Order: sequence, then structure tokens, then C-alpha cells
Amino acid sequence: MMAIRSARRLPQWIADARADESHGLRAFADGLMTDLDAVALGLSTEWSSGCVEGRVTDIKLLKRQMAGRAAHPLLRKRVLLVAADRRQHRVTTTPIP
Repeated sequence: MMAIRSARRLPQWIADARADESHGLRAFADGLMTDLDAVALGLSTEWSSGCVEGRVTDIKLLKRQMAGRAAHPLLRKRVLLVAADRRQHRVTTTPIP
């Protein structure tokens, strides 16, 4: 389903996973049913929030590292430095001459 970006078979997969008592994905399938429309849209669109999630992970890591050690201005400075560092390591698709 994910490789072909199609959510057409998703309801049947969820029903099969929920019907199998010994299946380890039953709780996961139950969670998918709570927001089926959003999951189907996420499977069928080419858009990804991976870049945003990576930034959020960086910020949370910095926040945990500095908890109780520094004030907001230093945290802000470290977040901006990490963002600038990540920008330098971006993968580009244009060839370098």
C-alpha cells in the first residue's frame, strides 16, 4: 500500500488485523480506525512531513539537554545554530559543476 501510494486496500487490511486475535498489530489497527480519513490521505499523497519532524526532534533533544541549566536566550541560540548546521548538510539533486 505504501509503495504504490494507495489506500484502497486499507479498510480490508485493518479488518483482517482486528479480526486476528493473535495478531500483534491489532492495537495498531484499532488506532488507525480512529482517524481513517487522515491515514488514507497520508498514504495516498506525495507530501511528507519528514523535514518538519526532524526539526522537532532536534529541538526536543536540545530542550532535554538544557532542562534546568540555562535560560531561554541560550536555548534559542542553540536551536538556531543546529538549524544552520543542518542547512549546510542538505542533500541537493542539482549536480555540482
